[in-house]
Formats: sequence, structure tokens, C-alpha cells
Amino acid sequence: MPKIHIARNHQSLGAFFQEDVRQGLLSGRFTAGDLAWREGMEEWRPLGEMAPQWEFEIPPPSLASAHGEPAVIHALVASQEGSEPAWEERARIGFFPAILRTMNAVLFRPAATFASLKHTGGLTGPLLYTILLNTTLHTLFGLLSLAGLIMMSGQEFETKIQLLQVQLHALQELSPNFTLSMPALGKPFIESMLLINILLWPAIAVVANFLGAGILHLSLRMVGGANRPFETTFRTICYLCGSFNAVAVALDLIPAVGTAGVLLLLIATLAYLGWYSYASVVAIQQAQSISVLKVVLASVVFTVLGFLVLVALSIILSPLIAGIMKMAGITLGA
Repeated sequence: MPKIHIARNHQSLGAFFQEDVRQGLLSGRFTAGDLAWREGMEEWRPLGEMAPQWEFEIPPPSLASAHGEPAVIHALVASQEGSEPAWEERARIGFFPAILRTMNAVLFRPAATFASLKHTGGLTGPLLYTILLNTTLHTLFGLLSLAGLIMMSGQEFETKIQLLQVQLHALQELSPNFTLSMPALGKPFIESMLLINILLWPAIAVVANFLGAGILHLSLRMVGGANRPFETTFRTICYLCGSFNAVAVALDLIPAVGTAGVLLLLIATLAYLGWYSYASVVAIQQAQSISVLKVVLASVVFTVLGFLVLVALSIILSPLIAGIMKMAGITLGA
């Protein structure tokens, strides 16, 4: 019979025979809140949840905690609330170790991580995690782009604009019925737009996380897959997107120069999209305790609702977009 792997607080306690685990529960070595996995299981599960199936006996509440409550009850509560992610233990384990351990758990152990996700605990912590990773990296690359633009001479800038116009002209030849007129974007205008983007990005990221999580949770409700509240969906989205955003930034570091560079970037991008898609399905499935089919159905509904929201936002913001295009001297026609 395969051994049972036991983990507690993000650390492995080892692999044990079933009888050893049974005795460990009775002696207090293991608790109902410890996570267990053995060959044939799809994901890690709390020992307290697997006890009936494995014919384990959970000892009666005889040991009192510091608050006078049975230790076993605390273990059962822990199994329900979860123990992930490490980010929410940053005060104890340190800021940067908490970020690295959370990223590692989300990227490489999504099933175990989101199966033991804390379903409650507030929205601030997860939002701070994703905003820190998202905004910090976005701001860094934005500042580098802005610095490069500021240091660029007027002649170099004009050369790049001319190259862009040549590419647009080639595009128009492929689509004769579509015209795009871009006389020349001024260097100060682009610098201003970059600066505004950097300053507004944290607010944009906050809105995007709440909006995305809200649409996803509504989609889950529509397919009968919202077994847990919006808070759980929001926390899942924040930890998932925050972790994978760091990987997406790494793709920007790949120099797409020459055939080999473009091919490498294409392969890396496809691998990233596949990896992110898999982790997203697993994360939602485990966090909401639903089937993969319901996750897929919710994803289809999410796509439709997301498209409708984008259309609505485009209509609402069209005066602002038109004003910016007018300032830039951009005109569209068909």
C-alpha cells in the first residue's frame, strides 16, 4: 500500500504507512488539519476529511488550547479555513520570504495551494500582494521606457515614428477598406501618456481585480459553481494573477531579435499561456470545490460577460478616448 505524505504549515512532515498515521492521530503527532496525499489522489486533502475513508479515528477533544477550547476543534477549523498562502504569514516569516513562498506555491503547487486556501481573512492582504507585484514591475518597466524616451534625441524619435508609419502603410495595403491616419505623435505627448499610465496604474489594477473577480463570481453562480463567497473568488484571483504577472514580465526580457529570438519568444509565450490556463482551472476548481466541467462552463460565461462589459466601458469612455486621439492627431476611417 502506498505511503501517505503529510504536510503542515507549508512544510512536509514525511511519508508514512497508514498504520503509522493512525497511531500518529491518536498520539497527537498528527492533527485533523494536516494535509495528506498519496498515490491515486488528485490533490492534497486535510486528514480530518480523509479520516472516514481511511478508517482513521479522530481522538475526542481532550487537550485544551490556550483559549480553553479543544485542540482538535482548532485543527478541524484550520482544515476548513486552510493554511495557504504564506503571504498572510508575512509578519512571522518575513516580507520577501512570504512573497517567494507564495509565488512558488501558486506556480508549482496550484492544486495543493488552492485546496488549502484560506477562504476568509479579508480582501486587503490578497489585493496588496497582487498590487505590489503588478504595480512594482509595471512601474519599473514604465520608468525605464520613459527614461529611454527622454534620453532619445529628436532625430532618433523621428526615425522610429517613420518606421511605424511604414509598418502602418503596409497594414493598410493588406486592408484597403481600413484607413489609419497618424501624422506624427509628438515626443512630449508620448512622455506625458507614459507618465500618466505609471501614476494611474495602481488604481487601474485595483479596479481590474475587483471587476474581474466580480464577473468571475457571477459566472460561477450562473453555472452553480459558487460554493463559497465572493471573498474566496477574489482571493483566488489576486494570488493567481499576482504570481503569474511576475512570470509575464520575464517574457518581456526575451530579446525578439532575428528568427531565433522571435521563435523563442513565441514558444515561451505559448508555454506561459498553457501553464496559466491550467493553473487557473485548478485554482478555481479547488477554491470552490467544483468539477472541471463547471470551471470550463464558468469560463465561457466569463468570456461573454467580460466582452459585454468591455463594450459597455468603451461606449461610456468613448468621449475620453476620442479626446485623447484628437490630442494625438490620430484619425480613424473606413
